Amino acid sequence: MKRKILLPLILMFGAAFGFSQNIVTLDDALANITQYFTGRLPAKSKVVVLNISADSGRMAEYIIEEFTANLVNSGKVTVVDRQNLESIRKELKFQISGEVDDDTAQSIGKLLGAQTIFSGSIGLLGDFYRLRLRAIAVQTAEIQGMQSANVGQDRILASLTGAGGRGVLPPSLSPAASAIVSAGPAGKPVRKTPARPGNFEIIQGVTLRGPLDMTKFRAAALAMARSLEYQVLEDNQGELMYKYTRGSQWVQIRLCYWTDEYWFEYIGSNGIDADPAGDRIHRVYRRWIENAEKALTENYAR
Repeated sequence: MKRKILLPLILMFGAAFGFSQNIVTLDDALANITQYFTGRLPAKSKVVVLNISADSGRMAEYIIEEFTANLVNSGKVTVVDRQNLESIRKELKFQISGEVDDDTAQSIGKLLGAQTIFSGSIGLLGDFYRLRLRAIAVQTAEIQGMQSANVGQDRILASLTGAGGRGVLPPSLSPAASAIVSAGPAGKPVRKTPARPGNFEIIQGVTLRGPLDMTKFRAAALAMARSLEYQVLEDNQGELMYKYTRGSQWVQIRLCYWTDEYWFEYIGSNGIDADPAGDRIHRVYRRWIENAEKALTENYAR
């Protein structure tokens, strides 16, 4: 009798948090992210792990070294010699734990003869860290993939940050419990910082009003992608990454959502005269966003 009662409850919670990411260790997160990228990139692509934006230089160095080692051991890509990267880094005076703009990243990739560059960030969000890595094509600046993970404050992170084990999540944390933790307010996507306030890189969604049903919103967003022939590059809690191609033109858009709001973020493009610093882009981009919002609204109302 108890089994009959418990089973519906388990299914109910599984459906509610099915799209949430579990909290994992840093090493497991890097292993999963490595598998994702090596499955997406062309075989034997020449790659370089450029930088990780982090509060700690030790943390950035650890992530770069471990991710690089994972890529090498996969045997599926060719990793650029780190010594060459270090000499260029010193010459250009950029920090591996700081921000690097896309133009500089592309320039470094070309100097190293790389086809793909990896960059990312890690930051504390409530009781866990949010790790995000992305792959960028050196020649076109196209984002070839993005992946993120919620990382628990395990012993490795404690040693890298000097936290001394404070806030360490228990190793026995179950997937269901992890999903509940990661679905809290602290997991809300971080809004991109545009080149200057008010430009086209951030377009606030205005049609749907909060509170939003996140499960329903995600389903509507995926349905919108199918109807508009958008390619879904990434599907994480509170955010989806799309790519839309029309002839030689393409654009990559990140749709972020939470219970109180949603917004569209411009990531990159080709052939639509994008100039973030000058707040200029072809009017076709605005029309694509309007079409996305319309389809999103229609699917959410169903």
